[in-house]
Amino acid sequence: MKNLLFIICVIISACVVQCSFNKDEQQPDETSDHDHEGEEHNEVVINSKPDTSVYTLLTLRKQPFSFTFRAGGRISVDSKDVVIITAKSSGLVKLNNDYLFPGVKVQKGDVLFTISGEQLAEGNTELYFLQVKADLDRAKANFERAGKMITDKIITQEEYLTAKNDYEKLQNLYDNLNATSGKEGNLVIARTHGYIKDIYVSEGQKVNPGDQLASIVMEHNLVLKADVSPGYAGILSSVNDASFKVGYSDNVYRLSEMNGRKISQGKATGGNSFFIPVYFRMDYTPELIDGTFAEVYLIGDEINDALVVPNSALMEEFGKIYVFVADDDGDFLKRYIETGNTDNRNTLVKSGLSEGERVVATGTYTVKLSQMTTSAPAHNHNH
Repeated sequence: MKNLLFIICVIISACVVQCSFNKDEQQPDETSDHDHEGEEHNEVVINSKPDTSVYTLLTLRKQPFSFTFRAGGRISVDSKDVVIITAKSSGLVKLNNDYLFPGVKVQKGDVLFTISGEQLAEGNTELYFLQVKADLDRAKANFERAGKMITDKIITQEEYLTAKNDYEKLQNLYDNLNATSGKEGNLVIARTHGYIKDIYVSEGQKVNPGDQLASIVMEHNLVLKADVSPGYAGILSSVNDASFKVGYSDNVYRLSEMNGRKISQGKATGGNSFFIPVYFRMDYTPELIDGTFAEVYLIGDEINDALVVPNSALMEEFGKIYVFVADDDGDFLKRYIETGNTDNRNTLVKSGLSEGERVVATGTYTVKLSQMTTSAPAHNHNH
């Protein structure tokens, strides 16, 4: 009895499999034909329409467009706005202010350092000043005497001019030393207003004429250096503006709104870098800190009549880009297109779309899911 039931079950299973196989042979492979036609006409029709609340359509219109691309960057002060303060005489340095540190604001004429030579056997500033004053007094007396003697024709014109020249040179030297000297030595003053960038000396350090003491930043300009991948070298000539962000602020800065301009671009990568440097100059902004790293978006020249689609409309399949186009029948057509540069919101369309067509702008993935659920043979559109 058990054997009989087993045989009956086997026979029934075989019949079911055979019927299913015959049914499959009789029906055409719609998916295969559909894929073939879609490939031929570059579109696939989507019959299953998703809920209109989950997608939006955009009618394409030509419009101005500027591409952007991302790069790393760094903010620094303009080198021409950095003033180096140097020693004018030999001696020992004394900082004039106990709070003289980088970042401290200074005004033009502020005394920053005093250089004293009173403890030095050589290069004694105070002694040199006294010697110049004594030489000036003697040269002045000689010049006054020469003025009387030339009137009486006791000396020649050449001797008179020599005495005059000696007096004037010593007078200029004395005036220069006297303007920058105090009771404790030679005074080093700020030649401009700004803030201290660096201090190169310590209290009591011995310096010689020409040694760097400090640097002052005038608050005029900043420089943004963008490090660009060599892959963008071909379009760098079209870049004349940029926007950027810094890590400590939510602001997005636009160079064109900061009186900014492109000043140069490198012709080759740097010795220690694989990137091409591009430099922009902009007005000084207090909240931007010298040395700060920035996220930069370089902006190309504007194209007036460009056809663009939102980045949210783009889908990718095996390295090819496509969008969904809504036709007059209310169906969606999967259309492959050729794209160009992007501004991170929209992408330039080189071919595959025309002005006036409607594309799915948002909810694109929902439409794609509809395609995966139900598809029909493509219309015979010629694009």
